[in-house]
Amino acid sequence: MSPTRIHLKDLQARHDFSASKALVESALGRAMRSNTSLVRFFARYTSWNGYFGSGVAALAAKCGRSRKVFMDRNQPIEQLADRSVFVGSFFFDAARDEFDDRDTVHRDTHRCLAQATLSGLITYSRLTETGEINMLLSDPVWLDALQERVAVGYGARSADTPASIFRAMGYHLGSEVLADEEFSLIHTAMEQANPDLVKWLDGHSVTIAGQEHNAWYWVKIHSGHGGGVEADHFDWAIKGVRRGFQFSKPTLHPELKKQVFLGFDDFARDHAEFFTNVGEL
Repeated sequence: MSPTRIHLKDLQARHDFSASKALVESALGRAMRSNTSLVRFFARYTSWNGYFGSGVAALAAKCGRSRKVFMDRNQPIEQLADRSVFVGSFFFDAARDEFDDRDTVHRDTHRCLAQATLSGLITYSRLTETGEINMLLSDPVWLDALQERVAVGYGARSADTPASIFRAMGYHLGSEVLADEEFSLIHTAMEQANPDLVKWLDGHSVTIAGQEHNAWYWVKIHSGHGGGVEADHFDWAIKGVRRGFQFSKPTLHPELKKQVFLGFDDFARDHAEFFTNVGEL
């Protein structure tokens, strides 16, 4: 097996997934004590998630413009040898879904779908006073700082060097593998604690950007109980990382593999911070 070939088990060995699961379940348990706390949870969760689509698009662009980083060593003509856009395409697959879900006929961005879920929860909870709703949904200071770390994690603030690109790839791997689990936990917890709410959301439509969106679809497609979008994106991201190694200098591979793991660690840290603080007033 190639020393630069990264598998899911390599990431699992670096992180306590059982502890992450317990942290998410604890946050969900507190959130479901009242409709207000549940709306607050989803306001923060949808806000945080809303930055990842732009993050992975930035990663795809970061790869795509790095022609000197990703070169086919079997092609001696330089203008024919760069594979940067090819490597970036594996990450762009996730961005494509984020900006327009491929399984629907409408232009359903995942941000719009998330907003439909949040809107449905607001309606179900019978919150009507705009000022009160805006206060409940506002991002706290700690979340603003965490949003900035998403941009940093995806390499939006760093030069297009091999190290920064591969670290951003690792951040994306973390976001996909941990999000797949957390969405599944949310889906299960909601169905078990409040099946009537889930049934209502699944039968409720919200108009956003001139189109009708199902209020439960966002959770459903991201969890293992629905479309499994995150797991699919993780598979593409792993392929992108492997292609990145294929078309980068072999002498850099040990350091680049280390950067992938550091990026994964960065996301695991941010993930823990979010679910630790999400219920704070």
